[in-house]
Amino acid sequence: MEPGTVVWRETAQSLLRQKWLIMGCVLLGLLGASVFALSQTIRWTASSQLVIGPAVPPALVGKLSAGADKTGPLGMDLPAETQARVMASPTLLAAVVKALGMPNNDQTIQELAAVTRVKAVTDNAYLITTDGPTAQKAVDRANAISTIYLNQRNNEAKALLTNLAEQAQGRSKTATQQSRGLASQIDEAVGRGDSQTAAALRDQRVTLATEARQAADDAAAMLKALSTVGAGSQLVTPATTDTASSSPIVARDILVGGILGLVLGFGLALLRSHLTPYILTRDQAARAASAPVMAASEGHRRRIWQRSAPELPQYEITALGAEASGALARRELNPRAMAGGSPGALLVVSASPTPNSAGIALAMAEANARDGRETLLVLADLEGTPVLPHLTGHEGLTDLVNEPAATRAIRARKLFRPGTVADLYVLPPGLNHEETAEAVGPSLVPGIVADLPPGYSVVVHGPASVGRHGISPLAAAVDASVLVVQVGLDKEMDVARLTGALQFAGAPVLGVVLIGTATQDETLGIPLNYKPLD
Repeated sequence: MEPGTVVWRETAQSLLRQKWLIMGCVLLGLLGASVFALSQTIRWTASSQLVIGPAVPPALVGKLSAGADKTGPLGMDLPAETQARVMASPTLLAAVVKALGMPNNDQTIQELAAVTRVKAVTDNAYLITTDGPTAQKAVDRANAISTIYLNQRNNEAKALLTNLAEQAQGRSKTATQQSRGLASQIDEAVGRGDSQTAAALRDQRVTLATEARQAADDAAAMLKALSTVGAGSQLVTPATTDTASSSPIVARDILVGGILGLVLGFGLALLRSHLTPYILTRDQAARAASAPVMAASEGHRRRIWQRSAPELPQYEITALGAEASGALARRELNPRAMAGGSPGALLVVSASPTPNSAGIALAMAEANARDGRETLLVLADLEGTPVLPHLTGHEGLTDLVNEPAATRAIRARKLFRPGTVADLYVLPPGLNHEETAEAVGPSLVPGIVADLPPGYSVVVHGPASVGRHGISPLAAAVDASVLVVQVGLDKEMDVARLTGALQFAGAPVLGVVLIGTATQDETLGIPLNYKPLD
């Protein structure tokens, strides 16, 4: 199988394994979008379009002198963006508020400005869009803005033309009066015989007369243009009443909320899968232990806030132990240790404290004893829960700490207690819980195993770390080991470090007993490029 296929398969399994997280995010998105949409004020939208023509003919404005008054904010032809801003300005909207009979205050004007949008489509075409609590009010607002702006613009243009015409008439009257005043001066110059002065005065009088006529013509043209003001400006597309509100669109908002929830769920699921340090799949367990998963059982789902190992039912533990023992006996994994009916020593260990690993060790020892081999189960986990209640009140491993080495083997044989099936014997942890006994007790296991008569098979159950000695004392007493891994409880790094320690101590991991697998995890749990040990 290509590595890319493995990655996509693990990703799909991860998403399927966390389907409740994804579904929860989707439901959260739908609920949040529904609350948001339903809590919004219903808003209706209306749009009107107007076209604006020249207000004052540019030819008339251009003929005026530099000192003439040409003021008029709306009367002049302003840039398109400037006119769009004027339409949406509070000054114009104040007139709209007054015309529509709305409360005439700053708050109302600001609220109307917040929902009014004016766009310059072309240089002389504008689209006015506004919102209202009802469809009719939205229409009234859009049409009122257009109408009032056109009226004010026409009024300003007429006022500008009237002002400019009055200014032109004033200049014409002044030039005429000055021209008449020069007549007497010309006569006096002629009477004196000063022909040169008389000629200069005549030229000046002609200039004043020409200026008076030009100003009079300009004034007449401006007064005539008053009748054409606003001819090129009109409301081409009045706003009409909509049949549906523009906001909120509940179906759209809920759909967007669901999509965002789905994206959030996928993101959280992938982030949780890639960042979690815990083993979640068969492939992860096999990769961390560098050994195949030889027995697996579905267990309780691990939760973010609950990192514990619930104890499996006894029948399930027995089935797991029998399956693991059968895998060893059929030489499916390794020809050494307990395979093929030959005596051997096996260590059953877990990377974290769990009540299930001791049960797996007992089940494997029972299965081995049922095959006709005398089997000793050494419970070296001094702080673990006893798996045989009838042995809890007897002496055991820790009571051999103060026993002389010469008689330790004989004393150990006397501490063996009958197990639950024939040919099964158990060495319990003991009742001595002193610090010295707990630290040294596991170190006695290699000597006890070495002193056993020929033909014994040994199953040792112990914790992942024993005092300052680590796993070495127990690993030195066995030929191989089996890891019990709890999904969602054991960390991948801890399992990998334990595997390396067992390999270094001479007790290679033959396989993994996996507890808590998900139904979506249908992989075999065999590491890539795995080769059985010789």
